[in-house]
Amino acid sequence: MFSELDKISEVDENALALYARLWQLEKWLREMVYVELKAKKGRNWFNFNRTKKTYESDKAVTHIPTADDNPLSFTTFTELVKLIQNNWDLFSEYLPPKNIWEVKLDEIIHIRNRVAHFRSGHADDIERLLQLMRDIDNGFWRFCTDYNDLQPILPPDRDAVAKKYIDLDPFSFKEVAPDEWAKVGSAPRELRYIVSIYSLRRRWADRSENIDGTPGYIYDVNVHIRNNKQFDYSKFLAAAKKYKAELIHICLDTFSSTVRVTIPAIFGSDKVSEIIDGLINIVENSMTLHRPINSDDQAVQKLSEEWPEYVLGPKNPLTFLGPDMPCSFFNVIKSS
Repeated sequence: MFSELDKISEVDENALALYARLWQLEKWLREMVYVELKAKKGRNWFNFNRTKKTYESDKAVTHIPTADDNPLSFTTFTELVKLIQNNWDLFSEYLPPKNIWEVKLDEIIHIRNRVAHFRSGHADDIERLLQLMRDIDNGFWRFCTDYNDLQPILPPDRDAVAKKYIDLDPFSFKEVAPDEWAKVGSAPRELRYIVSIYSLRRRWADRSENIDGTPGYIYDVNVHIRNNKQFDYSKFLAAAKKYKAELIHICLDTFSSTVRVTIPAIFGSDKVSEIIDGLINIVENSMTLHRPINSDDQAVQKLSEEWPEYVLGPKNPLTFLGPDMPCSFFNVIKSS
C-alpha cells in the first residue's frame, strides 16, 4: 500500500527533510522559551495580546480543532527570535555567543521563508540548518537534562513547601550524620500515595538557599499512587486544567502510577502550597483500581497529545532525559 507521499511524484525528498528539521528546531525553541520565561516570570510570562487575534481565529475553526493552547504556538518565528534576543540572559547558557547566533538565525529565517513560500532552495540549505542544530545540540541537551536534575531541599524545614509535605514522603532525605543525608524510611501499608517535593534550578538563576519566590527555581512535585491503584489520567487532567496558568508542565508516566508537576517558585510558598493542596485533592478523586497494562503501550502518550502543550507524555525527553544520559539531542550526524 502506498502512502500519500508516494503518490506525489514531484515532492522533493530534500525539501521534506528540510521542513522536518525546521519543524524540530522551531518546536524545541518554543519549548525552551516557554520554560525559561515561565520560570522567571510565572503567570505573567507572556503578553497574550501579541497572539490573541491569531489564537482566537484558530479556535473559531471548530470543525478542525487542535490541542494547541500555548500562546507561543501562535507566534511567528520572527517574534519567537525577538523573545530570545530580548531575554538573552535566559538562553546564553544553551546557545552560541549572541553575535554568532544572530548571524546563523538570519540565514535560517531566509531558508525557512523559502520553504514556507514554496520557493526553490539552495543546495546548501539543509547542511546550513543541520550545522546550526549541531552547534546547539549540546545546549538543548543541557536545557532538557537540567529539567530532570532534581535536587532535594535540605534540610526540608528551611523551605515552607518542603516542610509542609514532608510527612507525605516516608522515604524523604534524613540526616544520618552531621551534614550527611540519605533517603531512608518505610511506608505504612495504608498510605495510598507518596508526595515528594524537589527543586530545579535554571542555569541563569542566581544560586540561593531561599527557593521561595526566587526567579529561576522550580518546585518539582511528584505524586506516586500505591496499594494496587493507578491514576485515571483523563479525570485528573480534566480537574487539574484550572491550574494550567500556574503550572509549567504535568508529566505522565507509561504505567499511570505517577504524576509529576512543575511549578515556578516565583509564585511564593503560599500560592505553591495552595496549588499542591488542590492537586492532592484531585489525586484523591482520580484514583482507580490497577488494571493490567494495556496491550497498547502508547495509550498514555496518545492521551497526552490530546491535551495542550503543558501536558507531557512519557516519550517527551523533558519527562525522562537526565544528566546521566549523554546523547545527541537532535541526532544530527555530521556528513562524512
